[in-house]
Amino acid sequence: MADKDLTELLARMAATRVPRRSFLAASGYLGIGATLAACGAGAATPAPSAAPATPAPTGDDPVPPTEAPATAEVTPAPAVESELWMLNWSEYDDPENMEAFKAEYGVQNFQYDIFSSDDELQAKLAAGATGYDIAAPTALFLPVMVQNGYIQKLDYSRIPNFKHIDPNVLGQPWDPNNEYHVPKDFGTTGILVRSKLVPEPVTSWREFYDLAKGKYSGKIVLADSALDILPMPLKMLGYSLNSTDPKELAEAKDLLLDLAPHILALDSDTYGDKLASGEAVMAVAWTGPLADLRADPETADIKYVIPSEGTLFWLDGWVLMADAPHPNAAYAWFDFVERPEVQAKEAIFTGYATPNLEAAKLLPPEFLNDPAIFPPAEVMSLLEGADPNAASNEARLEVWTEFKSRIGSAG
Repeated sequence: MADKDLTELLARMAATRVPRRSFLAASGYLGIGATLAACGAGAATPAPSAAPATPAPTGDDPVPPTEAPATAEVTPAPAVESELWMLNWSEYDDPENMEAFKAEYGVQNFQYDIFSSDDELQAKLAAGATGYDIAAPTALFLPVMVQNGYIQKLDYSRIPNFKHIDPNVLGQPWDPNNEYHVPKDFGTTGILVRSKLVPEPVTSWREFYDLAKGKYSGKIVLADSALDILPMPLKMLGYSLNSTDPKELAEAKDLLLDLAPHILALDSDTYGDKLASGEAVMAVAWTGPLADLRADPETADIKYVIPSEGTLFWLDGWVLMADAPHPNAAYAWFDFVERPEVQAKEAIFTGYATPNLEAAKLLPPEFLNDPAIFPPAEVMSLLEGADPNAASNEARLEVWTEFKSRIGSAG
């Protein structure tokens, strides 16, 4: 990924709501990923141009003395609590990393509760869910979480490994002053195709749409996410995926309502399972299940397509809850998970691209060169980030609500 392409893309992105987690996405690269914890920088593989390439800040931090002067007072690090409570997408962190964190910091209770969409996360918090320390929302939702008082500003001096984050992903509209989040990973919304079950070409939203309404009616899964699915009809029509124009939305609505009876399910969690079993032959979702599906000879025919008309680019981030009861454990996790070797294992486990530049150097070449995970420069120009104003647009929400009510109906 060229710096210029990523910079231009991120300059217009606000990420998006993406309930994109499915089943484990580790086995395809696990043989290599299992060794990453033992890797040092000297054994790193340089990142190709498809990966974020802006150098991390270096040389600004003073080099610590060999030993503190005899008269210096050393402030001890805050004691890490024995508990950490996390709200996260399902299976979105490597269990081995979590176990290593617990062992290193003496965290006896690492509670991992899940949500399947950003809307569900917001609903949990609005209903008064408390006791959580950290969460991993889609970046698009940071402004509303700040406005509602759900999260607090971060003390980045307590996250030394933040220096590894690609500067290109910082200073975006959803956190312009870099106060509230630690970037976690990023990716796209595209089309997953079981190619031995769908021999026809699927390179565009139009081809997907026509096949979904025709030969493969009833075998199609869509993510349960307005901001991920509305781009399909809008881009088919040649419009911005963030459009709020009434006429354009009316045209998109007609396409969606015609498609609704042919959809097997809206599924953001187990779409990979449906593709694996053959119950579904195509899905509009994310790259998370690719590694597992590719690793199984029965499903190695899976393909991930970024449609030729263009699609959505998203980013997730770690946040600290406003009433976090275990803030020291939270900061310890933020710094731990951004250690390059830890973050590289995270990327391989989730199947998504990392914004951690040093971690990218530790990833196997086949991962970095996978265009489904790190889109090449020519594909980056087809991507568009979600606009926060579009996310809350009432007309768009009405289109989505009516579409959902028609799923599987006869007409």
